[in-house]
Amino acid sequence: MSIPTIALLSVASIGCSSAAAPGPERPTPVAATVDAAIDVAPADAPDAASTAPPWLFRYHTKDRTETWTLRFAEGHALLVVDSAQSTLRYAGTATDGISLAIDVSTGTARITLDCKRSKRPLGAACNERKAKQIDVLDCYHPDFKTPMPFAPSPGVEYVSDERCTGYRLISP
Repeated sequence: MSIPTIALLSVASIGCSSAAAPGPERPTPVAATVDAAIDVAPADAPDAASTAPPWLFRYHTKDRTETWTLRFAEGHALLVVDSAQSTLRYAGTATDGISLAIDVSTGTARITLDCKRSKRPLGAACNERKAKQIDVLDCYHPDFKTPMPFAPSPGVEYVSDERCTGYRLISP
């Protein structure tokens, strides 16, 4: 055999080495990427927490308004934080003892609160000292000295604007 014949047979044998013809080219799967700005919601909260009465706290300044809704029952807790940018749902545990310990997460972010039962004078006006005393949960975040006071509806609002710097009942 001549060298051109051997080369031709080699090319032919390479082309015929597969019994079936190759199928159409398939794209390689690409893993989905997660946008770091989007928080992953936890699994649905247990019914005991999701149906428990809400305790509300609103933080309101000219630059930011957030409404925090805390529900807890039977050892479970649900915390929903609503702002103009997003709604974040944190689910986890509520341990009732000397204080109420809340430990919740979104799956990527975690919040712990130490809540003490208290009473505060709260009315429609800012820092109304003669207002009726209402039951609140003064919840302390480890990074802040000042508590976030949660109360049953209508809830407590911390306001800082040209008319008020202090606490009052949430107004519609």
